[in-house]
Amino acid sequence: LARKMTTVPGHPNHIWIQAENIRTYLGFCSEFCGTQHAWMHFLIVAEPQEEFQKWEQAQLVPAPAPATQSAQKGLALFEQMSCVNCHAIKGTIASAQIGPDLTHFASRKQLGAGIADNTRENLHRWLRDPQQVKVGVKMPDFKFTDEQVTQLTDYIETLK
Repeated sequence: LARKMTTVPGHPNHIWIQAENIRTYLGFCSEFCGTQHAWMHFLIVAEPQEEFQKWEQAQLVPAPAPATQSAQKGLALFEQMSCVNCHAIKGTIASAQIGPDLTHFASRKQLGAGIADNTRENLHRWLRDPQQVKVGVKMPDFKFTDEQVTQLTDYIETLK
C-alpha cells in the first residue's frame, strides 16, 4: 500500500488505495514530523464492504453511559478536568477537536498513534504520565492520583 501525499492544513486531499487482500496492513509516516517520527505508524484494515459498513455505522453511535461506579467517577473526572478542552466523546459534553476523538477508543488496537498496544496497563501508564510513554506528546502530565487514573481507565475502557 505504498502511497505518499503531502498534506497542507486546511486543504483537503483525496487518495484512493485498493487492497488486493483482506487483511490488516501496517503503514508508516513518510515525512519527518518531529522527535516521535519513528513511532508514527498506523494500521489499515482491508475488509469486505459489508464489514466496513457495519464498522462505519458503529462509529456514529454515541459512547455508552458508564455502568460501574468507578467508570462513572471516571466520566465525571474527565468532564471536570481539562480533558474536554482537547478531546471529544460523542454523547458527552466533550466536543473539542484538538486531541483524538475518544468515543470508540477501547475498540482501537493501539494508543498514542501506534506507540503501544491498547491494553489496560498501557492506558494506565499513559494517563499516569503521557511523556513517559511518548516523549514530546502534547498531552500534559496531569499528576492524577492512582485512584483517578484507575477511574479514568475504567471509564475509557467502556468506550467501544
